Amino acid sequence: MLLNGKRCKVPNNIPADLKDCNSDYEVIVDRDGHFLTHYMLAERLMQVEAAQIFKERAEDGTSDTLTYILEGGFRGFHKYKLQEMRDEWLDGAEDKWFTLYHDKELPWETYEEDPICQKK
Repeated sequence: MLLNGKRCKVPNNIPADLKDCNSDYEVIVDRDGHFLTHYMLAERLMQVEAAQIFKERAEDGTSDTLTYILEGGFRGFHKYKLQEMRDEWLDGAEDKWFTLYHDKELPWETYEEDPICQKK
């Protein structure tokens, strides 16, 4: 990969055991008692990150979160291991997501197969 005209080695940060990224595997139960699959949790985590980026851009004209993602070779939540996803969710993302959801401030519609959509 070229970065600023220099050849850089892209880190191999994809889990060796791809079964650990199975999109249909139930990873965690949210605080409302919904079972979330790997895919659904990844979608929710992306919404939290995107909301943070949009907020930073609106307030500062730049986003440290986006810079970190782009500079650090972020592999994306869909490629996270199960425990990494749980840790991210329980480290504040769950509260942020529910706040965004209840305040109707999610950056895009909730994934249609997300169990919270069944409540509506």
